Amino acid sequence: MLFANSANASLLGVSKAELEGRTTQQLLDEKIFSNSVILEVIRQKKQISKISYNYHTRLTVLATATPIFDDVGNVKYVFNNVRDITALNELQNSLKSKDTIIQQQSRQLESMRIRLGEGTIIANSKAFNEVITLAQRVAAFDGATVLILGESGTGKEIISELIVNNSPRKDWPYLQVNCGAIPENLIESELFGYEKGAFTGADNKGHKGLFEAANGGTVFLDEIGDLPLHMQVKLLRVLQQKKVTRVGGTEPIALDVRVIAATNRNLEQMVREGTFREDLYYRLNVVSIFIPPLRERREDIIPLINHFLMVENQKYHTNKSIYSDTIDAFEGYCWPGNVRELENLLENLVITTPGDIIRRENLPLKLRRPQQVSAEEEEETVSLKSVVERAEYAAIERAIEKYGSIRKAAAALDVNPSTITRKMQLYKDMSSRKQNK
Repeated sequence: MLFANSANASLLGVSKAELEGRTTQQLLDEKIFSNSVILEVIRQKKQISKISYNYHTRLTVLATATPIFDDVGNVKYVFNNVRDITALNELQNSLKSKDTIIQQQSRQLESMRIRLGEGTIIANSKAFNEVITLAQRVAAFDGATVLILGESGTGKEIISELIVNNSPRKDWPYLQVNCGAIPENLIESELFGYEKGAFTGADNKGHKGLFEAANGGTVFLDEIGDLPLHMQVKLLRVLQQKKVTRVGGTEPIALDVRVIAATNRNLEQMVREGTFREDLYYRLNVVSIFIPPLRERREDIIPLINHFLMVENQKYHTNKSIYSDTIDAFEGYCWPGNVRELENLLENLVITTPGDIIRRENLPLKLRRPQQVSAEEEEETVSLKSVVERAEYAAIERAIEKYGSIRKAAAALDVNPSTITRKMQLYKDMSSRKQNK
């Protein structure tokens, strides 16, 4: 090598003096780099570009070598231009990895679907599959009351439907009511019915209540935690006696009804506070099913995106898809509204995004930036956050140093390469902000 500039030496991780006067084969033998474009140019006598890996700096470079000929057509010199493409290469691998994941998820989507009467359950995560397994097992015991717990939007209604569709009562009535949506003065007559003339404005033929209308089938009492205390007493009596008496009536009506209740509230705490009856709580809680929030089962996010996109594309006769580097924003968001929030957002994006590809810039701001905390929360948690961030960054640095690339480090740490890239950038941005304060 006749001459090497400092930039080239820096990319190779050696000094200029170690390069100049040495042959390319010597540098190859000493494993300075993985292959040589210069030797190829000498053999083929034409300009060649080649990707090479530098062992000292662990960088991936694109080398373009151009031959310079003498008067008789022999290669006299070779001019070699080297560019660092590590970041580009890692980004490409990350996008390929993400595209592969999306394709695999799409192929697996059919096997994840559990079809119901009105909806579909997408189950990829271990946590949600355990919920489904328990619901299917409970379904066969059609006399047992079931209490479904979980945050708003996690899918309590659809788990109730899954239980019904797998139970001996699946061909009998299935009636649902939101206990928090009925005015307090009407809830008794809605649940238990009324006789003619029971109150001013009552139908002169009387009226069947929800329980009587669902006789032989299932009643789903959503938001059971919103049921007023005086109605809790009456519901308990119905569950214990398996009989209902209409408002204004005297004759009890025998019932054969399965009850499934659901709430996003902490009933145990309500029992301690005296706002929910303890005896009713234990009567409802024969079998409880807890549905974890979406932030605790992130493996379901990509399959859910694929499913909702398919549904919305069919609904609006569109052909929208999500750009692969946008998926990270969905996976990094905390989803306080759970599956319902994700579904509503996908419908919004299908409607509002121009063109057929949904990109990061089309997402609402809350998905495009890290989750914010209040000043009080930040002051309380900054020390712990700082420790966690430093530990993550140190682990990432060690893995990259040990394995030589972001892709291999990601495999060792059991995360996506894009996750490492994002965390490194977030740490650098935070460090930069601290220095500028």
